[in-house]
Amino acid sequence: MPDNELPGFLIIGLVLIVADGQILYRGAKRYLNGPDGRAGGGSVAWMVVTVFHLAAIGLLALLAVVAPGWSGSTAAFVGRLGVFLLLMAVAHVLTLSVLARRREDRVVETRYRERETGRADVAGQPTVTPVPGQEGRTPRVSPDLGSQGPYQA
Repeated sequence: MPDNELPGFLIIGLVLIVADGQILYRGAKRYLNGPDGRAGGGSVAWMVVTVFHLAAIGLLALLAVVAPGWSGSTAAFVGRLGVFLLLMAVAHVLTLSVLARRREDRVVETRYRERETGRADVAGQPTVTPVPGQEGRTPRVSPDLGSQGPYQA
């Protein structure tokens, strides 16, 4: 790439990376926080978008120095920019898939916690109705009708 095309390619690429990263970050915060609006998704979104920025800047740097035969004309510049946009779209999709998996993990975790708290309430209740005067979860056998003890024939 001639010296006059390299700064233009890098500046255009960096502007596109920063813009896409901001779109990803703002959308990821809302997406990970969920409909109830609870906090906690911002740090995960920041981490994932940081990895996106690093990968996209690395792709930009590689495209700037790879294939020096692609330089010297406007068509070559546009072609290099097109390849960069395609690779950035792939990086965008991969980032969205990571965010979707993280949200799915959070939804499963939340439902598991809700189910466990529901079970704790049930565990304190008796399994059967105890006989009068008896407390607790597992009642003893009530005496038989005769006065000799349980289950004597």
